[in-house]
Amino acid sequence: MQAVKSKKTAPERRLRAFLVGSGFRGWRLNCREIQGNPDIAFPEQKIVIFVDGCFWHGCPICNRPLPVSNHEYWEAKIRRNIERDKAHTQLLEQNHWRVIRLWEHQLKKKVWSESAAFLKQELRRLLNS
Repeated sequence: MQAVKSKKTAPERRLRAFLVGSGFRGWRLNCREIQGNPDIAFPEQKIVIFVDGCFWHGCPICNRPLPVSNHEYWEAKIRRNIERDKAHTQLLEQNHWRVIRLWEHQLKKKVWSESAAFLKQELRRLLNS
């Protein structure tokens, strides 16, 4: 599991290419100074985007099976990740940030066009409000 990257993953690269190709400007990558370390942040507009890995963040749609060995550990770890994500989202929203969370599976090729259309519409709405 040490080989699993947290930055510059394929879903993040697809998201960045989308932002550049769609003409969105003013975003920053992996903003450590913002609560929860969002993958993408529009600091001026107080908008953050998180790309959550389906396994690591407990996607309810994919419902990926946990490893058989040390099952209790993995179950607790994923549960903590879910709780931490909720806490970060609540804190950001309390501080007037607008939070977009995307699942890894939403950035896969076969559903990307639907996700991109949603994301473009949502970002335009938030950036213009």
